[in-house]
Amino acid sequence: MIHVLYVDDEPALLELTKLILEHDGEFSVDPVVSAEEALGLLRDHDYDAIVSDYQMPGMNGIEFLKHIRLSGNTLPFLIFTGKGREEVVIEAINSGADSYLQKGGNPQSQFAELALKIQQIVRRSRAERALREAEARYRAIFQNASDIIRVLDRDCKVVYDSPSSSKILGYPAGSLIGKNPLEYVHPDDRKRIAADLELVYKNKSHGVPSEFRIRTVDGNYIWVESVGVNLIGVEGVDGVVATTRPITERKKAEEQLKKKHEELYAAFERLTVTEEELRQNYDDLAKSERRLAESEHNVRASESFLKCLITDVREGIVAFDANLRVTLWNPFMEDLTGIPAGEVIGKQLGESFSILNDTEIPRTLKCALAGETVETPDIPLNLIIKKEKKIWIRGIASPLYNHDGTIMGVIGVVLDITARKDAELALVTTTRDLHESEEKYRNVFEAKIDPLILADAETWAILDPNLAASELYGYSREEMLQMTLLDLSTEPEKTKEVLDRQIPRVSLRYHRKNDGTVFPADIALAYFTLKGRSVLILSIRDLTGVQQIGDALRIANVKLNLLIGVTRHDVLNSLTVLLAYNGFIREREVDDATREILEKQQKALFAIRSQIEFTRAYDDLGVKSPLWQHVGNTASRAYAQFINTISFTCETGDLEIYADPMLEKVFYNLFDNAFRYGEDVTKVRLYGAMDGTDLLLFFEDNGIGISEIDKARIFSRGIGKNTGLGLFLTREILAITRIGITENGGFRKGARFVLRVPRGAYRLMK
Repeated sequence: MIHVLYVDDEPALLELTKLILEHDGEFSVDPVVSAEEALGLLRDHDYDAIVSDYQMPGMNGIEFLKHIRLSGNTLPFLIFTGKGREEVVIEAINSGADSYLQKGGNPQSQFAELALKIQQIVRRSRAERALREAEARYRAIFQNASDIIRVLDRDCKVVYDSPSSSKILGYPAGSLIGKNPLEYVHPDDRKRIAADLELVYKNKSHGVPSEFRIRTVDGNYIWVESVGVNLIGVEGVDGVVATTRPITERKKAEEQLKKKHEELYAAFERLTVTEEELRQNYDDLAKSERRLAESEHNVRASESFLKCLITDVREGIVAFDANLRVTLWNPFMEDLTGIPAGEVIGKQLGESFSILNDTEIPRTLKCALAGETVETPDIPLNLIIKKEKKIWIRGIASPLYNHDGTIMGVIGVVLDITARKDAELALVTTTRDLHESEEKYRNVFEAKIDPLILADAETWAILDPNLAASELYGYSREEMLQMTLLDLSTEPEKTKEVLDRQIPRVSLRYHRKNDGTVFPADIALAYFTLKGRSVLILSIRDLTGVQQIGDALRIANVKLNLLIGVTRHDVLNSLTVLLAYNGFIREREVDDATREILEKQQKALFAIRSQIEFTRAYDDLGVKSPLWQHVGNTASRAYAQFINTISFTCETGDLEIYADPMLEKVFYNLFDNAFRYGEDVTKVRLYGAMDGTDLLLFFEDNGIGISEIDKARIFSRGIGKNTGLGLFLTREILAITRIGITENGGFRKGARFVLRVPRGAYRLMK
């Protein structure tokens, strides 16, 4: 029996390792949770080997090993840890470790490998100790030694051959005197042994034994191990003393052991191949709990901040559950509609606000519940609570996701655009009649509405700002009359491009106020002729409040991702222990019904681990802001992650699109779908075409294609032969920037995915 001292700061792993190693009766394991406790046991108990974790509180595994070796203790020492860095392995070996094994992968194969490595280092230690003891005895009984002891003269001729030579090799006693021993070495080993012997003659040998085959009297070869010592010039010897012992049986055993090790290692490699190696190393439980508590505190703080922001923002915020019943109705909505939150919460919007049933809002909410982000057109409403005055609103509805990625409802932002619509309608009328009534134009322009600026269409010089514009930017009217539109922008080159192209609406530009404050602006442009002069009028809206909501939601998402990451690590650690216990029970004698249940349980555990690992790639979904990305370069990076002979052609040139930073993952999923399910795919093609004002990107292959039954289901969660999440998450990534995706290829003709990029979200690089 092999008596093992096992040191690890994970109590669950200590208990599991002891249970599995002691199962066959070959090992006796003493588990301890710290190196300090292990040093105490070493003073009072004898062990055959030490197995230690690397990263532990107080004294780690390497420090423990160095302490053992400095005390003169040569017990076999094995590092067993999740730390897989190369520098850790090198430090362990340099400090005197006999072997090293990394945690992770299939638990059953892992513990089989651990048992084998312990057997090897203990067997080697015992053999080395026996060899040292034997050498001491052989020196004492030189003449009666069972090994072959020879003395070679300066010309490498045998001048003394011990009696054991005749017993082992079969040659008559003394018949090899005067012979060169290299003549009896196997031809394949002769050159190597001659080089080793030359080092002995040159006093450059370090006493390392040489293994080779030597011919016996019957012409057969046996394996021997020989070590030489240069005693030329020593009185009574004056030659090289070579001690040779037969190791045929040991070589056979080593070959068998090597073969079994290679078979076991190959099996271990096959079993431990997964979609992604577990490379994470966990801190102790106390640190994990502190991090979890800090994460929860930060999330609560973010939620509190978000709640205050939703309450104070001057935009309407409305949330709905999966049945489109109202769950959030912020104070701005109460002011806008005159309906208190208590009368709306828990009801469908049409029950409390029937006037909306004939508008685009019901359809918009249903689209958002289906996973789209939709913006309504400008909607007029006649409200009695507003003294029967018509108001105008515009809404933006987006899916509201649960923690598991399912849609749990809808979040909507409602904008009161009454002042703008009044201004736009009045502006159209006033502009048409401008020549007839300058006074009417001035009254409308200076009304307390959105900031308006009249500018020259050719020089962009400011001709007339209204009072709201002066208040927004912090300049006097006289100061603004000395400026151009480019002076108000923090990105004048982009502003110049917009003005040159005469784009009627700019969703987001950054302007600077007189005090240096930079704010996001939503700008509407209109060109017309005033007194024979080409002019443009700009309506500017400060989007600071809307951007703060987006930033707050993004920060909350980052905090939630941190919390999910910590939880994922703990769950994976528990899954490893569950898989090990499952494997241990299945090896016991159980009835067929129980074994079948255990097999199903193992498959379920592996499926859980695969699904948890799959979510790691989508931690940053929606966390980082969208940006302009080169389509060809992004798709090529995704394609380069696959090793295959399938050709890829990209015909998009210098096209860029505005998308979430995870666009590369979108193309990766499309490539993976083609390579995994396309069967006979030999080529993939990416190209574009215009459809009205939208850009269509086509990603097609020449494989088997997708059946008509599956076309409508492939983007749904849980549909597919792998995790069932790839194309579902692909659609969600694209939807962040309102890019749609469909599949319209022909079955048995190839799959073709179509990405519809709206106007303003694509451009060609200059």
